Amino acid sequence: EMMAQMMGGGMGAGMSMGGMPPGSMGGSGQRRRRREEPSVLPDSTRVLVRGLQGAAQHNGKIAQIVGFDKASNRYTVQLDGGDQLRIKPSNLFQQCEAEVINMQSRPECNGERVGIKDFDEAKGRYHALLKGQMAALQPCNVILPKGVRARVVGLTGAPQWNDKVGKVLDFDRDKGRYLVQMTDEQQLRVKLENLLL
Repeated sequence: EMMAQMMGGGMGAGMSMGGMPPGSMGGSGQRRRRREEPSVLPDSTRVLVRGLQGAAQHNGKIAQIVGFDKASNRYTVQLDGGDQLRIKPSNLFQQCEAEVINMQSRPECNGERVGIKDFDEAKGRYHALLKGQMAALQPCNVILPKGVRARVVGLTGAPQWNDKVGKVLDFDRDKGRYLVQMTDEQQLRVKLENLLL
């Protein structure tokens, strides 16, 4: 069985961008919005700043995306304290709500909502707030929500997509696969463990 299935076409008719209600992107036209890209975190996304060396005092702080400069490959983020920084994507972790699934050691947690706060690269686990306590969850035990941006990893059938970022469009519970928009024309179907925040 292939781990990834490429599909042609873009988003279906009637789907709103970024999980936002139709019409919410327009506004008065006074502030020009950038075109949404599947590989770019949208404005207002909550992120954790991490791994900075030159400005290490900001590591561990929460911020919000306020823009992205494609030429320099840097996000502009607004820290909760008010400062703005320009940061590489690798130094940001997108925080989100998710659902616990397939947890055999604690089956009573399946179906629970968790707040994903960070990812431990060495252990391959998310740090998540589950029922008021921090828990270490494997990617195969978490369903990421529609609209988040996540990195494809570990594909053998379509390795050209590894380490590329796409937008989660949906999760098929019967097949255990995400539908991920990689480009305007390309979508992938990948297993839980093949997609990381």
